[in-house]
Amino acid sequence: MRRKLLWLVMAVAVVMPAFGAPIVNLASASAFGLLGDTISNTGVSVINGYVGVQDSGGTITGFYTPGTTSYGPAGVLAPGNATASAAYADFVTAFNLAFSNITTPTTQPAPDFTSSYLFTGDNVYNTALAISTTTGITLTFDAQNNPNEYFIIRTSGPLTVNGAMTFTLENGAQASNIFWIVGTDATISVGSSGPITFDGDILAGNAFTMSAASGGVNTLAGTINGCVFAGATNSTDSAANTLAGETYVNGCAATGTPEPGSSGLVGLGCLLGILAWRKFRGGARRRTD
Repeated sequence: MRRKLLWLVMAVAVVMPAFGAPIVNLASASAFGLLGDTISNTGVSVINGYVGVQDSGGTITGFYTPGTTSYGPAGVLAPGNATASAAYADFVTAFNLAFSNITTPTTQPAPDFTSSYLFTGDNVYNTALAISTTTGITLTFDAQNNPNEYFIIRTSGPLTVNGAMTFTLENGAQASNIFWIVGTDATISVGSSGPITFDGDILAGNAFTMSAASGGVNTLAGTINGCVFAGATNSTDSAANTLAGETYVNGCAATGTPEPGSSGLVGLGCLLGILAWRKFRGGARRRTD
């Protein structure tokens, strides 16, 4: 019996920096690149940070080989590892609070992501609609000369990234302060538009999918400057995908967009497929199995 996920509303999940604005605090989960309930991998995936699952009921396949971590084989924590279980609990706490409880006087409606958009720091951008991006748009994040300013994009529906787009970080903006809080499915689709660089930490309630790169195993699929967490299965393998694309997952502390080969990771990775997570009930359903 896997541990029931509870809706945890804890003050520790939000901290108040010197300038007085709340940010999502991942606590011990920030040391992880991938967290889920079960994790499977196909391809030479490269993860900056630890890889772990919720508890002894989860499974990890495809790590340490062919997938690798920045900590070497020691970066893959076996199911039941206490550090991974604690990190998973910290992720759930942060997700639940960010999904339902963070409100500020500066909460804004999210754009429709069909055209380029400027996000201003210390804002929560909310939408109950699906987010589906248009290929070629530019998302600009302006920290207003304060590198601590946060950006929260929150949807109770799915997030789908449709091909390449540009992230521009201005006036001290950090990728580590961008949080994508997704109530259901998050999908990054790689296609003929070329490699994708995606900035921010992805916290999904149901499923994450990173598609294969068009062109095969020697084609760069993209870079995720952030970590990828969700409520149940975290998988980098999909039977539906037959192509492999080289991809970096740069972890929660990522502050920008590294050039391929300069990220400090060993080798190039390829992520395939589907990171599937069960929904939390009630907007992000509780798991009861």
